[in-house]
Formats: sequence, structure tokens, C-alpha cells
Amino acid sequence: MSRIEALNATPNSNRPRIAIAGAGIGGLALALALVQRGFAPVVFERRSEAAITGDGLFLTLAPNGLNALRGLGLAEAVLARGLSTEGLAIYNERGRELGLIDYRGHGAAFGAPSATVRRGDLAAVLLGAARAAGIALHLERPITGIEEGADGVTVSTGEESAGFDMLVASDGLRSTVRRLVFPDLPEPVYSGLVGNGGVIDVPEVPATNGIMRMTFGREAFFGYLKEGDGPVLWFDTYPAEESELGIGDPEAYAAAVAARHRGDPLDNFRIVSAVRSISRNFPVFDMPSLPRWSSGRVLLMGDAAHAVAPHSGQGASMAIEDALVLAACLDTGGPVEAVFRRFEGLRRQRVETAIAIGRQAGSQKHAQSWLERRIRDLILPLVLPLGRKAQERMFGFRADLNPLAQPVQ
Repeated sequence: MSRIEALNATPNSNRPRIAIAGAGIGGLALALALVQRGFAPVVFERRSEAAITGDGLFLTLAPNGLNALRGLGLAEAVLARGLSTEGLAIYNERGRELGLIDYRGHGAAFGAPSATVRRGDLAAVLLGAARAAGIALHLERPITGIEEGADGVTVSTGEESAGFDMLVASDGLRSTVRRLVFPDLPEPVYSGLVGNGGVIDVPEVPATNGIMRMTFGREAFFGYLKEGDGPVLWFDTYPAEESELGIGDPEAYAAAVAARHRGDPLDNFRIVSAVRSISRNFPVFDMPSLPRWSSGRVLLMGDAAHAVAPHSGQGASMAIEDALVLAACLDTGGPVEAVFRRFEGLRRQRVETAIAIGRQAGSQKHAQSWLERRIRDLILPLVLPLGRKAQERMFGFRADLNPLAQPVQ
């Protein structure tokens, strides 16, 4: 018996054997949700633990995402590592405030606040909980082959293989499983935007008191958040041709990124000019709507099925929700294909709403001409209340209380 097969053995033989591709946010959340319901999943991940937990970028968890984490018993642990996000203030290139979206009532309205947390810290909480739960984790073990049969699916990692009743792919936008099992599905498409970001100490920048300050600069979009005398969490997004995405000299690239914000208001330039080196950027890809998320005993979830652009602030939250909903569907039993169809039926409209919100927000970041900026400044204050209401409809879903409910869109 191979090492994979030994870890796959479980005394609870009446439960399906489930393999999970990916130990990111969605994959680990799914493994934990399954263990809560008596399953013994096995997780495969190509990255090392240091790579999983060492990501210095950050994300904002909306109330629905934190409530989903509450269903895993991890909301408080994540909140302890994050920053309370009280709202978004949006400015134009001259420093004029175009609008403020107030998040202070989220706790009372939705049962959880909004919070910004380092991606690596969130991953560390999930990974620690998975280890404490005794979940079989195969790190640095990429899936290299998948063979479907009438009664199961065989997963190969190099020279070793193991049989499972099903495989769930939560291995991201560039999903290996999607490429191997669904070669006919469309590939992600570059959106024309690229992002940067990080966490840096800039003592002279004042705290933002829970408000994420975001600026439509002349050349790039910029946002930052700072709590007390802690570090600044910053990001930027700018239009670029796909041929321009490579980074040659990290120091020269950091200087070029800073130069895009030289004329910005607020403390934007002060923050980004303190960044001496940028070795990686983050092109924003748009995932076309996939005609199906499953094939036989293989299912796509999270970014592998429905990548949500970062402009929506819902990517991580959607993945954690997916995990709770899928675990609940599997717990009800039934033929694998029927369970997968039920999951997709419960999730598709919701995630497509989140994707639409992200596309709308991202479209504003392309505006560069004087006329485009003026039109944006006139329209944005009018549409922000509509955007806030659309967000709030997303926030209200409680996957921790009733994961099989049909969310209000």
C-alpha cells in the first residue's frame, strides 16, 4: 500500500472517499467543513507550507465570508489577525472625495463586520485548523494525472496513485485539474489590468481609522489602510498590455510603479515610494462563465470554477461559502453527479452576481482621458449607493446557518 493509500484509508467506510486538489483558502475550508460532517478528505497541494503561509498580500473578508468562517469555528481567530474595515472612501486624482461607503453597521446588520487580513495569515489559520483536525495533507505533491472510472477516480502524484470516490478541484485560476479533465472549457482572459500590493512600515503616514482610502489617479488606481502605528496595507491597479507584464529589475519596476502615483493626492506617493523592490505583480484575469463545473466524479469549485476579480472584494468569501455549501450537499448523500448538480444550482447565480460586481468596479479603473475622468466623477457619486445595495445583498447570506438555502441575489 502506497503512502497515499495509507492516508486515504478511513474506518468510516460508509462515507465517500474525497480527494481535494489545492490547499488554498477554498480547499482547506472544504476539508474542514467535510471533517465536521464525518468525512475524511485527503488534500493535495503543489506548494510548500512556506509558500502557502508566506503570501504578504492581503484581502478583505466581507460579512458573508466571516460568517462562513464562523461555520468552521475560525471567525474569531481570523479577526484577531486582521484589521477592522469600517468603510471605503473614494477620491479622484485631485483629492476630491467622490463617495464614502460606510461599513460600520455590518456587525449589527449581517452578524459580522468586514475585515482586512493578510492572505498568509488567513492561510495559516486554516492550515493550523486542518492539522489539528487530523486532515491528511500532501504538500509539495502536485497532481499529475487523473483517471476517471465508473466507480471512482484515480489521482496520481508522480509515481504514486490512489483511488477516491470523487475529486474536488480547488486549485485556483490556473487549475491543473480543469486542464486535465475539462480541456474544452475556456481559459482565463487577461483583463488589461495589472495589480501590485504589499505591507510596509511608513511611520509618517497617519492611521486611516478603519477606512480604506482609494484614489482614481491619473495613471493608476491606489488604495491603502493603516491601523494605529502599524504598517500600511497598500495596493494599486493600472492598465497595461499583456506584453508589458514581465518584471526585469525589481528595483526599477518599484520605481516605475511609484512614478505612476507621483501626482496623486493623500499619502499615496509617500507610501509607494517607500517600496524599494517589487519582484512580482498580479495580472487580473477574467474567467469566462463555464458551461459546467463537473464531469462525472470531478467537480470544480472556487477560482477553478468561477474566479472573482479582486475589485469585488468577494473572492475569498465565495470560496469559503462554496466549501460549506458543498459539504452540506455531500452530507445529504445521493449519486455523485446529482450532488454536484445540486451544488452548482445553489451557487452559480450567486457567484455570477459577485463576478458582475467585480467587472463593474474594474471597468472604472481603465478610465484615463480627461473626458473619461470627468464623466466618472459625475456618475460615480450617483451609482455608489446602488453598488452599496448590491454589496449588501451579497453580505446577507449566512452559509454558517443554512448552507443549503437559495441566497437572495
